[in-house]
Amino acid sequence: MSLKNYDPTQADHSESANKAPGGDAQGDPTAWQQAAKPRAPSSRGGQRARHPVATERRPGYIASHWHGEQSLAQSFWVNNVLLSVPLALLLTGVMSWISVKGQSLQISAITTLVGWPLLIAFNIWCIVGAWRAAGEYLRIGGAGLWAWLARISLGLGAVQLGVSLIFGLLPDLGEYWQMARGIDPIGQATLKVSADGHVLQLRGPIGMGDAGRLQRMLDESPSVRRLELASPGGRVHEAEQVVALMSKSRYNTRAVGNCESACTLLFLAGRERQLMPGAQLGFHRASTGTYNPVFDELANQQLAGIYRKVGLPEYFIHRTVKTPSHSMWYPHSDELVANSLIAALPQTLDVALPAGQDAQAADFADALQGSPAWHALNQRYAGTLERLAGRMQAARAAAASDEELQALGWAELSTRMPELLASVSPNQRRQYAQLLRSQLKASLATPGGGSCLGLLSGQVARRRQLPLELQVKETAWLVEAARSDLPRFAPKPATAIELEVIRRTLGAQAPGLLAGLWAEPTPLPTGRAAQGRCEAVIQILDRAAALPVAQRELAERVMFQKV
Repeated sequence: MSLKNYDPTQADHSESANKAPGGDAQGDPTAWQQAAKPRAPSSRGGQRARHPVATERRPGYIASHWHGEQSLAQSFWVNNVLLSVPLALLLTGVMSWISVKGQSLQISAITTLVGWPLLIAFNIWCIVGAWRAAGEYLRIGGAGLWAWLARISLGLGAVQLGVSLIFGLLPDLGEYWQMARGIDPIGQATLKVSADGHVLQLRGPIGMGDAGRLQRMLDESPSVRRLELASPGGRVHEAEQVVALMSKSRYNTRAVGNCESACTLLFLAGRERQLMPGAQLGFHRASTGTYNPVFDELANQQLAGIYRKVGLPEYFIHRTVKTPSHSMWYPHSDELVANSLIAALPQTLDVALPAGQDAQAADFADALQGSPAWHALNQRYAGTLERLAGRMQAARAAAASDEELQALGWAELSTRMPELLASVSPNQRRQYAQLLRSQLKASLATPGGGSCLGLLSGQVARRRQLPLELQVKETAWLVEAARSDLPRFAPKPATAIELEVIRRTLGAQAPGLLAGLWAEPTPLPTGRAAQGRCEAVIQILDRAAALPVAQRELAERVMFQKV
């Protein structure tokens, strides 16, 4: 073919079009068609493309962990262990520290309500991301041992989170919500100043804001000298504030009911401390409400420090922090007295009388309240203390001596003893008969025997002349008898048949033999006659004690009755 006047655009391609691929050199359609395609930009440089190519946006650190796109090692060890555990401990520590040391329970509750959701969200992020990373690790052929060990660890962490949520937060969620709004779920103490303005009474739990309320009441009542306590405890921080307040004025304290937990801090802060009959002091360790022993230990170190400030011995502190918070340790009153934590209770009917001619009946009643015997008698026979206090106040105004005032107590007791002896159990009546025999034997040792016959004739003042040991035993019997249950039926007088049985068994004098113990005093014989009568009474008591049980109980009941 001649190349003269050859026009490539007019060339006949029909032949070449019909050729099979890989034809002759006249033209390869595949080559020029590929050449006609636009060229991709070279990765080695050269001319830049006119239009930039769009690149995929990579997710951030938080999102990449959440979707499991990070390596298993990074997701588990870095995010779950190195980040999650320290941050969780830090957040829990902040919440517990505020609970232990915080100045406001409201702030503590708000911190807990905000901190727990953050803690839960962070744990979910860590666990879900690491779980997905373990799945991706398995997909690309990673070792199944490490992947499943990681998942087991994550599963245990999820269980621990759920347990903490169910048992740690949810049971107290309502209380936290109340405290966050300024309401203490345990309530508040009832505070009341006595009519004479000398006593501030605190009853019930020590709640949020009680320290401020108590301070305002003391400021309004400057004549208050004593705090009377009956409380199951409450907020340690509030109690600590009250202790600081009491240290400035050194009020006396008296526990008129059980004083437990935080209440003991207030009691021990008193200058003079008195434990009323029937009241107890209860101690146990503090609790932060968490399952973390570290924070509980911090709380108890703080509690031990407060107890040291108020003078509690180390043995008591050690026993307190070892007693679980759900239990209570009640030391015996003798142990409290031995460690100078309370004043010794009166062991006889004598009491510490108020000083001054201007002492009021309320002052005498207050002194009598501290006696276990008078307290128990007043519980059984209402009005006993008020009546005796009035008589003492009148006698003091008439310039009576303290000995005469103390003797008024026995005179008041004589009006109740016949009824008490008739209503106690046969065993208690027998105990008193044996005690009386010891008193008569001791009285016979006095010259002339007049003291012994004086007891039998109703001279109650002579009881204060008995040996102290016998006075203590009689007072202890009075306490036990006054606290005993009342009889279901009123005691009946002895029948004629019963009286005849006793006369034939013990002698004609046996019925009513001891009825004059608490009666109006009668003239006394002297000399050998007095001694002979006392010895005869002692012999009858000995013979009665040797009788069979039924006859002995009848004899002792009839001897004390008036016939």
